[in-house]
Amino acid sequence: MGIKNTVRKITRNSSKQNVKADYIQVSYFNFEEGSLTMWGPKRYRETTPKQKRLNEKKAKRYFEALVEANFKGNRDFYITLTFDKDNYPENEKEGKKIVKNWIGRINYRRRKLGMDNCKYIIVFEISPKGRMHFHVLMDGQLSRDVIEDCWQHGFCNCDRLKSDPKIGLSKLISYLSKGQETEKNSKRWIPSKGLIKPWVSCSKSTKISRKRFNLLRIIPEDSELFRETIERDNPGYTLQSVEKTICSDTGQLYLFCRMRLKAGGKIKQNGRGN
Repeated sequence: MGIKNTVRKITRNSSKQNVKADYIQVSYFNFEEGSLTMWGPKRYRETTPKQKRLNEKKAKRYFEALVEANFKGNRDFYITLTFDKDNYPENEKEGKKIVKNWIGRINYRRRKLGMDNCKYIIVFEISPKGRMHFHVLMDGQLSRDVIEDCWQHGFCNCDRLKSDPKIGLSKLISYLSKGQETEKNSKRWIPSKGLIKPWVSCSKSTKISRKRFNLLRIIPEDSELFRETIERDNPGYTLQSVEKTICSDTGQLYLFCRMRLKAGGKIKQNGRGN
């Protein structure tokens, strides 16, 4: 049996399982049916810097999908926590413990009001001046005053998330996801329990032919033909951005596309949208 070259598609959906998502990440690549090397063990070992960049890219993309699945503009909160001189933690571990205790105080307040525990993502950061601080994305059910009052170690600023109609929370996510690992290889972000986990669907065939896919290699990502090709294969979605990569080892084209549900598109619980 000969080897057949086809275009494969993998979609990461920022929603509950089988529910049409507001935001999706779509990857395209050449797949050789009958080839064992495509999914088999690598015959070479990535250099450490290259592997680190690859891992960081994957972590950023997952973080992006996780945020988009759980937090919305004008509904949820973006919080910044800093420490004053008298309460500055000795190290990252102590700082994270202090923030988790703050979460505990918030959940205590919520339970008194008959609410479930909060949903959040905590992001650790070191400023250019070397000061430790934290950013937190949190659901917007509790009042801002209560959230700020629960922080007793310095400054707490709690604002509603602001979402751009075209790119959603992309700017904020890009800021929060820079350098997803610390020097000790520990995650810079901590998710709460109960978050919606992005889910992946795989397609063995697409509306994009091999000939058209190879054409995408040479035409600009911002061209109308590029946009029409990707959007036609993902009805109801508009293309936000594209990352085009040519594999240095195989010469194959890889596309990573960010897409958003078109304005007016409805999300239904049965997983189908207009």
